[in-house]
Amino acid sequence: MAASETKERIAEALASLLSHNTFDKITVREIADEAEVHRKTFYYYFADKYELLAFVYQRFIVEAPRREKPLTITLENWRPETIQLFERIADHSKLFLNAYPYDDGVWRQSTNEFVAARLSILLHAMPEYRYLKEDVIDTSAEFIAAGAIGIINKWANDGFKASPRTVLDQITTANRLFNGILDRWKLS
Repeated sequence: MAASETKERIAEALASLLSHNTFDKITVREIADEAEVHRKTFYYYFADKYELLAFVYQRFIVEAPRREKPLTITLENWRPETIQLFERIADHSKLFLNAYPYDDGVWRQSTNEFVAARLSILLHAMPEYRYLKEDVIDTSAEFIAAGAIGIINKWANDGFKASPRTVLDQITTANRLFNGILDRWKLS
């Protein structure tokens, strides 16, 4: 079996286990058994179950449709791409709900980095922000991303009742408020 197949099998094993158990209750032994690999094989690919969980989040939620062709985020496609990301989170709600409350910040960190990087690209592309220094744009992207993750976590805590579009609208509204602060800052 190829290395990438083994790594995928281990990730799929954790995803399967998360369908009926919380992350804090799942052991490396159970993951290895589910994947039909030795514990040593697990540790060859992952330092611990938290590293595996970060891989699972990326593989099943963030990267799912981009495995063959990476996405270039633009001002034109960011909204539908974000809705698709939220739909993947909702589609994997059981995995998400059984993992993120117990993951020691793995979801927040990995997703915050992903979202902040894409927001930075978008902010750099917006002509109204070209007066800002690069570090201000990057810090703003990190700030907005952290707020977006907070809204996503609230959505999860509410059992994913709101639609992905509604969640994006909440994030957009919060961003508009932040833009208002930026505009006042620019004038002072």
